[in-house]
Amino acid sequence: MPCLEIRVALQPPPQPATRLRSLLEKPGAAVLRRNYIAEAAGQVDAAALRSRLRVTAVLAVDLTDPPREPEPPAESPDDVNPGEPAEPAQAAQAPGEVPDIHDGSFAKGLEIWIADGTRSLCVYADADEIAGALALFDAWLRLARYQPAFQRLEQRIVGMSYRFREGMAIAIQGGPGEAAHTADASLDSAAAIPEIHDFREPAFFVRFSAAGVTCFHELLLSASAWLDENSYPNILGSK
Repeated sequence: MPCLEIRVALQPPPQPATRLRSLLEKPGAAVLRRNYIAEAAGQVDAAALRSRLRVTAVLAVDLTDPPREPEPPAESPDDVNPGEPAEPAQAAQAPGEVPDIHDGSFAKGLEIWIADGTRSLCVYADADEIAGALALFDAWLRLARYQPAFQRLEQRIVGMSYRFREGMAIAIQGGPGEAAHTADASLDSAAAIPEIHDFREPAFFVRFSAAGVTCFHELLLSASAWLDENSYPNILGSK
C-alpha cells in the first residue's frame, strides 16, 4: 500500500535557509515575481489533491537592486602586441570560484503549499533542491522494479526520505505494485518516518495515498521543466 508522508514544521526556521525565501522576505525590497502553478496530468482526483497539495514555481527579482552584468576589464591598445596572441584576462575571484551576478537579487525555486484540515503552510525550496527530491522518486521506482531487493526491506517502515532546507521532509512507503489503500486498510496504519523528533519542534504529518505519490512526483517534474526553461531574462520579458 504505497503512500507519501510529508512532515512539516509548524513554524519556519527563524532565518531563511533558501535564496528564494531570503529574497521574498528581503526588507525594503520591491520584488517582481513570475509564477507557474504546476499541474499533474491524468490524475482522477486532481481536484481533491490540489486542495491539499500545490506546487508553484517562482522566478523573483529585486527591482530595487537588480542584477548587473559584470563589466569587462578595460584594455589599453598599448598593452596588446599585434604579433603576439592576447592573454586571457585574469579573473578577480579565487581559483574555481564562479561569480554569481544574481546573488541576492534573483532567485528561482518552489512554493510548496500543504493543507491538513484547518492548517495550511507554505514551504520554500530552491531550484537546486528539486533534483534531490526527484532522485527519491526515481530510486523508489527502480527499487520496486527489482523485487528481490525490495522484498528484503522492512515493509513496515519508510526506507527512503528527503529533507528540504526549510525543514519539510518527504518519504515514501510501500511499492508501486501494491494495492491502494482502502477503508479497511487506512493510512493510519502506516509507520511514520523513522527518525527521532525533537519534541520542542511542533510539526504535523500529512499522508497521501498512491495517487498522491504520483501527483507530487508529476508536480515536481512539471515545475522543474518550467524552471529549466525560464531565467532572469524571462521575468523581464526580454527573452
